[in-house]
Amino acid sequence: MTEEYGIRIGRWSQYAADRELPFDAMWCVIPPGGSSERDQHPEVELSVVASGHADYESPESGERTEAAQGAAVLLPSREPHVIHNRSDSEPLVLLSIYWMPEEEMAE
Repeated sequence: MTEEYGIRIGRWSQYAADRELPFDAMWCVIPPGGSSERDQHPEVELSVVASGHADYESPESGERTEAAQGAAVLLPSREPHVIHNRSDSEPLVLLSIYWMPEEEMAE
């Protein structure tokens, strides 16, 4: 895992694949009481809470979405977001699956 966006990231590019997949994925670990840096990207992102309790924040609208273990949150393309770990004692582990939306691929 590497340090990126203020959290620990394990990209799936480290795994050999015998075919090209239509998405990329990575594991994200946010320490107890920690938060990711503000992020914004052209990909659509499906974030699945593998363990812990997350709080997804949209800094521009101020909207927050809580998600417990097993929940998934769809983050739209180009929407700024910050992910907070709501626990003071346990790390938050997320599986992030992301892909380029069709309109981005057509450009």
